[in-house]
Amino acid sequence: MTDFDKELFSRLCEEDRIMRPYDGESIGTYNEKRIHRILKRLVCDDANCYEKKVGRYVADVLSEGQVTEIQTSSFRPLGKKIEFYLTQTDFCVTVLRPVICEKTVIRADKETGEIISRKRSPKRGKDTDVLCDLYYLAQFLENPRFKIKLLHITAEEYRFSERVRYRKSGAFDNDLRPVALVGVTEFSSIYDVRKILPAELAENEFTAAEFSKITRLQGRRLSTALSLLVRLGILSREKDGRQYIYSVVEDL
Repeated sequence: MTDFDKELFSRLCEEDRIMRPYDGESIGTYNEKRIHRILKRLVCDDANCYEKKVGRYVADVLSEGQVTEIQTSSFRPLGKKIEFYLTQTDFCVTVLRPVICEKTVIRADKETGEIISRKRSPKRGKDTDVLCDLYYLAQFLENPRFKIKLLHITAEEYRFSERVRYRKSGAFDNDLRPVALVGVTEFSSIYDVRKILPAELAENEFTAAEFSKITRLQGRRLSTALSLLVRLGILSREKDGRQYIYSVVEDL
């Protein structure tokens, strides 16, 4: 698989929007299907390469000795699948994960399609958001046949309002439509994971609370991310009273 073509991605997004406009069906899964479908075509536009049987598993894309898995949520379900590919086949394996780095929220009338409002969402996806999920695939990072690619995507989220008698006020259906591919972050080694850490973390020791403030990770995602970084040897950790003090390891 070569570098991704940004112009091709935009064209595929537009084609998908025209061919499959919002139809009100499959709410909750439609967004994932749209992104999944577009990314499969970005990797390989030959439908004969989709959903290919590999042992007891089914690969999203299998083309020219390369398995590509597209995961829009947690990496946890992929663990055994990736292990099988790497130990029982000779295929190279790439996991693609979209990261919505910029989103415009568009409110529209569901019946007429009229645009009611449009505004930029303050939420911006970052590479560090995926640290929690990397926990489940980190053991494969030193395998030369394995890599993870984060695709930085801009998107428009259409929120369709409709007047339904028994619907709560303010409820809406949404349709997330990818627009452009703006960049790619690749993980093929532990060092690549270290590179995504904010620069200010390398300057001083820090607590979990300070790490949370910088990365905006909280709760279980925060603790899992820190556990991963310690496990990979990227961070060192020492007990100080009731809390841990972390620091970035200079030499991996």
